[in-house]
Amino acid sequence: MVTTRFAYICRPFAQGLLDKTRALDELEFNRHQRARLRESISDDVRKLCDMLVPDARHPQVSVAAAEKATAIGVDLRQETWHSQTRFDPKRAVFHFEHMTPVSQIAKALACADSVGAIVQTLSDGLQLAWITKGEDARLTALGYRHKRPDPDAAYEEAEIVLLASLPDLVHDRSVAAGDFDRVIGVLAAEVVPRRVV
Repeated sequence: MVTTRFAYICRPFAQGLLDKTRALDELEFNRHQRARLRESISDDVRKLCDMLVPDARHPQVSVAAAEKATAIGVDLRQETWHSQTRFDPKRAVFHFEHMTPVSQIAKALACADSVGAIVQTLSDGLQLAWITKGEDARLTALGYRHKRPDPDAAYEEAEIVLLASLPDLVHDRSVAAGDFDRVIGVLAAEVVPRRVV
C-alpha cells in the first residue's frame, strides 16, 4: 500500500526517474553516456530511500540484528544508514540493505509508463532491512549479492528470519492502486512550507 506521504516524498524523484528511463529507450547515447544515466537512476533510488526511512517506510530487521541491537539499546526500525555510525562506528556489526537490489528496481522502472507507475514500482521494490554482517555474507555466498528474483526466497535460503515489520506510516490517506498520477498531480500543485515472525 502506498500512503500519500510515500507518494509525496517520491514526488521530487518520480518525474525525473520517468524521464531518465524514457531517455534510455528514446535517445541516442554512447555507451559511456548510457552508463552514467543508469548510475543516475540508481543514485536517485538510493537517495529516495534515504528520505523515506523511517518517515514513510520502516526498515525490516532480522531477528539476529535485533538481538544485537537490543543489547546496545538501539531500535533499528528507527535507524538509517546515515545514523548507523552512532551505534556501529565502523559498520562492522550491521548491514543496511535493499532486499530487492537497486539494480533490479532500476530495471523494473524501465517498464513504467507514468509517474504513478514509477511510484508503484518504487513502493513495491523498496524494501529495506537491517541484517548482520554474517547474514549479508551468507546472502553473498549463495549468489544473492546483486540478483534476487525473489528476495523472500533468498532470505529463507540464507536462513535470515525477519521480525514483523512496522506498518508504513498511514497517518494520511492511502492511495488506491492506479490513482498515483492524480495524487502526484495534487501534491505538485500544493504549496508546502519549507518472511516474518
